[in-house]
Amino acid sequence: MRYILSWHIRESELRDRSPAWREEVVAFLARFEDELFERSELDWVEVLDPESHAVIVGPGAEVRHGFYNEGGKPSARVWGIRVAHRDRALEVAATLAGQLDTWIEVRECLPGAQRP
Repeated sequence: MRYILSWHIRESELRDRSPAWREEVVAFLARFEDELFERSELDWVEVLDPESHAVIVGPGAEVRHGFYNEGGKPSARVWGIRVAHRDRALEVAATLAGQLDTWIEVRECLPGAQRP
């Protein structure tokens, strides 16, 4: 089963955290992603630009600055994982949530969207 895990956080929240916290998180993520990769559970990971660099494109190709869900937090990092069952995806997300001190969004990738 494939899942997408998303970490949502505002740019200002990252700046408000201590340099020590940011260094700890970067080190944790490097180790954590290596472990997932070694277990053949990590398909890919993307680190996204902060929301200050985001643009949205609307009908008629109108371009605006900002991210789509301005009422919520923008995505900062996204992981594509492949695990045997949902419980493992939730376990991975719980580890991230505990270390990052936030909520992690978990969504299954539907079979119709998967390509060889």
